[in-house]
Amino acid sequence: MYVSDYLSYITTSEIKQLAISDIGGSTPTDQQKENKASLINFINLANSELHKKFALISKEMVFTDVKPNSLHAIPTDFLYAISASYKDGTEIPINDESTNIISDIDYNVSILFPTPFEMLVKGTDNNTPPRDDISLVYIAAPDKVTVTTDFIDLPETYTEALIDFVAYKAHAAVSGDLKAENNTYYLRYREAIKSIKLTGLANPDNLDSNTKLTDRGFV
Repeated sequence: MYVSDYLSYITTSEIKQLAISDIGGSTPTDQQKENKASLINFINLANSELHKKFALISKEMVFTDVKPNSLHAIPTDFLYAISASYKDGTEIPINDESTNIISDIDYNVSILFPTPFEMLVKGTDNNTPPRDDISLVYIAAPDKVTVTTDFIDLPETYTEALIDFVAYKAHAAVSGDLKAENNTYYLRYREAIKSIKLTGLANPDNLDSNTKLTDRGFV
């Protein structure tokens, strides 16, 4: 749906009683523009949360000529890794900091993430010759929306959860009290998430087509 559709749902229902619901029409005031911008930010937060929980977009990044204990840049849309493997399909552990030291060489290869947008390939492959092509499959964040005409590529299944999350953020912004109305909407959001999982409606569609990127191993 378009951002305008979500705004219409939200402002005429869950947050109708809040001042932030006043986003104006074709000639909004500065305050109405600010209200709309805040709600769009909440929509982005909700969309990102849903993508993290249901792994809706997966991408593949291919690293070539990988050296032992080398650092590699990863995209800014990276949320978390789900698998890593050599070109022959052999899986590589993720976040395994244990070692297998033989003659002062660590032969336990693992993928680590020491900083938000860097990947460390720890250890040395014991194959001869060592394998140096690695595929990383990760869950990606959705594109951020900024205007009402932007389209959010999200199945209808998740609409209720998104709206409940936005309502939770909107009420929290007003009261800041987790025991107040905003907590009700957070509980509704959790119930919506649970319902999606229990009814088997979770739909990891890879909404954005898998993208292969190549990084030639700068350290």
